[in-house]
Amino acid sequence: MEGLDDKLILNVGGMRHETYISTVRAFPGTRLYKLTEPPPPGSPAAQGPPVREFFFDRNPELFSYVLGYYRTRQLHCPNDVCRDVLEEELAYWGLAEAPLAPCCWLKLSGRETRTQDFLSWEACENANLDERLLLNPMEGQGLRNAWKPWLWVLLDQPQSSLGAKCLSLISTLFAVCALVIFFQETEVQLDYFSANFTPMGHGVGVGGSQQQQQQQQNNGLVYRRAPHLLYLELLCSLWFGTELFARAISCPDKVRFLCSPLNLADIFCLFPVLVELVVGDKAERQPRLSLTLGAIRSLYVLKLVRLLGFLEKSLALRVLVHTLHSSWKEVCAFLLIWVAEILFFGSLFLYGELLGMSAPGQSELHFGDIFTCLWWTVITLTTVGYGDVYPLSAMGQLTAAVTATVGMCTGVLLVPVLLVRFQRYYAVALARQKLRPSGIL
Repeated sequence: MEGLDDKLILNVGGMRHETYISTVRAFPGTRLYKLTEPPPPGSPAAQGPPVREFFFDRNPELFSYVLGYYRTRQLHCPNDVCRDVLEEELAYWGLAEAPLAPCCWLKLSGRETRTQDFLSWEACENANLDERLLLNPMEGQGLRNAWKPWLWVLLDQPQSSLGAKCLSLISTLFAVCALVIFFQETEVQLDYFSANFTPMGHGVGVGGSQQQQQQQQNNGLVYRRAPHLLYLELLCSLWFGTELFARAISCPDKVRFLCSPLNLADIFCLFPVLVELVVGDKAERQPRLSLTLGAIRSLYVLKLVRLLGFLEKSLALRVLVHTLHSSWKEVCAFLLIWVAEILFFGSLFLYGELLGMSAPGQSELHFGDIFTCLWWTVITLTTVGYGDVYPLSAMGQLTAAVTATVGMCTGVLLVPVLLVRFQRYYAVALARQKLRPSGIL
């Protein structure tokens, strides 16, 4: 048993701690270890009696955990300690690399994750606040530009006033009218193409001479569109163009406006009717052009997304958008895994079928290239299974079974990540929403 002379008294922040010298010598190179080293020969400290008491102006509560680490080799921490404060205290005592005990590490990691979630959600809310602040008229800008924020709020925020609601309702009616015209146009196109063209599908073909003969018969056919549909669509396009121009000149951030998918869709929606007006009757003799313009007209459906402006943006919807935005790395990793599976199992299916077809008694191949095998892989991984392509050999059937199993396992990888992150962000958003009215945040 050690004597009294082997004890050391440490006064930290007014709290005295008494321990053995052998205890503080457990970790060489630390600040407490240096206290036990003999002073240099010839120094004043070497000539006098040995010093057994030292004072440190540090946190006495955290030092008790530091001293406990010397005694038990297990570093613990208080429940309410800040991670940065703990790291600073450990660095002062020369224990920056000391590992935390698993129990305390989990507690600190959980609090750190919640802090990061809070800061991430706070940054998202501040970004939205900065966007709203851009709408406020700046001092000294004069009457020349004072109308822009008013016009932007009128067009972009239907809940701001009665006039904004009426204007948004009119835009919605024009969008519905454009959709009705689009649906009516699809009926005319379907009737025309079903009557004048033979469908080409997997396993169904037309011989070369027969196809040429049919093409010669179709050269004189004309696709007729009702003129009133074009004029009505032109009226809708004029409204869409006027609204788009007003939003563009009043938008506070032109770059963000041009990068918005909805705004890009509004721009493309103006092209079909303009192209038909420029081309005129020639468009009726070019079925491929009519189909291309019809595909662009399908963007009219995106205009109905603006109906969400009538509703107050719910907290859950904002949290969902932020969750997807903050999970882009996980989404990209998931897509890379998915692409790798498609390429791997598509190639495996191709050579499995080729090896199976080389055996006697097997029928001919029912696919012509590897892209058909990649298509089969996609519909198998997603467990859709249209049945247009299916394995015939034993090797191909084994590949199909493995592909379907892997597809079901891969499909659920991203869901828990998004779900857990959504729950964390939603809890932070609820806490922030509850604390804001009381002035805490």
